[in-house]
Amino acid sequence: MYRDRFPSDLIFITFISLIFYFSISMYSLIRTNNLEQTKQELEKEKIYNKTLSILHDNIRSFKHDFNNIIQSIGGYVELNDFDGLKVYYKNLLNDCKETNNLNILNPNTINNPSIYSLLTNKYYSALEKNIKITFDIFTDLSKINFNIYEFTRILGILLDNAIEAAQETKEKSITIEFKSTPKKQLFIIENSCITNSISTTKIFEKGYTTKENNTGIGLWKVHTILSKNTNIDLFTTVKDYKFRQELTIFN
Repeated sequence: MYRDRFPSDLIFITFISLIFYFSISMYSLIRTNNLEQTKQELEKEKIYNKTLSILHDNIRSFKHDFNNIIQSIGGYVELNDFDGLKVYYKNLLNDCKETNNLNILNPNTINNPSIYSLLTNKYYSALEKNIKITFDIFTDLSKINFNIYEFTRILGILLDNAIEAAQETKEKSITIEFKSTPKKQLFIIENSCITNSISTTKIFEKGYTTKENNTGIGLWKVHTILSKNTNIDLFTTVKDYKFRQELTIFN
């Protein structure tokens, strides 16, 4: 009698144990995912608060200097020094662009968490290297007809290369423009470069690099991702010491 019941009891205990183990595993997985999501939200909030803090300081500084700025402009006008006024205006415009950039760097404008985190981190990385980045974002980044993981990998590599190249130049500038039409989304990254003699085909070859201690893997990886997809294209040009990458995603 005992021998006949034992397997059934064992099966029942095993079954209950498996259910218990499965329940604990699911609970742990859900809790881990929630913690990871909370961590990402806190990181995004931290970056945004940093942006707001810098923006607030810039606006306060501009407000404090407003009277001095007006008086300086008046001095150029009174002396008919319009060449000097043009130079002064250019410097003033650069300060305004920097403040405008910080205004754009918010989760409402860059409404995709992955892209927002990537752009803000690259922006502050460039800022530490005295590189000026200008943003023009006119598209809904929550609606991209492409795998977001692969898209951010491409975008990250292009931005890293742009920062590295711009750092070598006197101008040290990068322009980032995102725009869309009913049929496509266009992502443009343009940076200053030290030469126009850049092969726009060789740079995508595996191992090709013009930099010391560089693997030459980044753009090759971009080429590999592009070759697997039919609704995305990358057009590269170099002109007037400007290196330009135009990434197009078709809807």
